[in-house]
Amino acid sequence: MLTHEEMVAKMLQNPTVHAEVERPEREEMPMFDAIPQARIEAGLTQAQVAATATKETGNHECAH
Repeated sequence: MLTHEEMVAKMLQNPTVHAEVERPEREEMPMFDAIPQARIEAGLTQAQVAATATKETGNHECAH
């Protein structure tokens, strides 16, 4: 029986699987860089963004 690490290594040898594993990094990571940059360009603090999000969604619970 293969260990988890061995199974992952074996699966990643398949080009289709490898491409799917890397796709989120290629497609989504630039968004994670763009979001804080947009906040900074808008002149907002993280607290202001959080307050606006809370007001718009009605979710007042703190997710620590």
